[in-house]
Amino acid sequence: MRNTFAVLAIASAALLAGCGDDDDNNMPDAGTGGYMPTGTGPGTALRCKSSNKNAWDTFGANAFVAVNKSIIEKTLAELKGISGTKNLGESFTHIGDASKGPAYADDAATFEGKLAAFLVYAYGGPESIQYTDGKTYAGPQNMAAAHLGMAITSSQYDYFIANMVVPALTDNGVTADDVSSCFAPIVTDAAFKASIVGK
Repeated sequence: MRNTFAVLAIASAALLAGCGDDDDNNMPDAGTGGYMPTGTGPGTALRCKSSNKNAWDTFGANAFVAVNKSIIEKTLAELKGISGTKNLGESFTHIGDASKGPAYADDAATFEGKLAAFLVYAYGGPESIQYTDGKTYAGPQNMAAAHLGMAITSSQYDYFIANMVVPALTDNGVTADDVSSCFAPIVTDAAFKASIVGK
């Protein structure tokens, strides 16, 4: 299992290095406050190798909820573990503490709902969802504003993707081929990463 994660982490790093800042490969999206890779959003998301459909159409709502909850669980376990904030930084520890700035104003449940809505939207689903808490959340979000003041580093971002997101996907049945073909390109896109890192 560790070899799979190592391969996926290396693949993600290679994808990140290869994305560059070529505007021909990205298009502005006012909802993200930056750029999203071409081919993202409802009906246009990248196609999974296993199905030749976007991730939303391939895996569906239940899988997206399971992966989202798994990301949250893995992140909280990391922060409570031996490493503490060493790898992820402190940004997750301030969720719900508005005194730390507007990016932290949402409580944990709202943060989880917004993350789910963004993932659904980014991977080909609808622009808004009703989450498990019964509330409706919008998928298109201004990533730069949502992370303003968090000062997330590049290494923290990469660690989160490789050690929280990828395992959440694979633990919930997403194959390495589908991680690489229809999930990784969005989160490893240089312009998208830049909309989060260093804000």
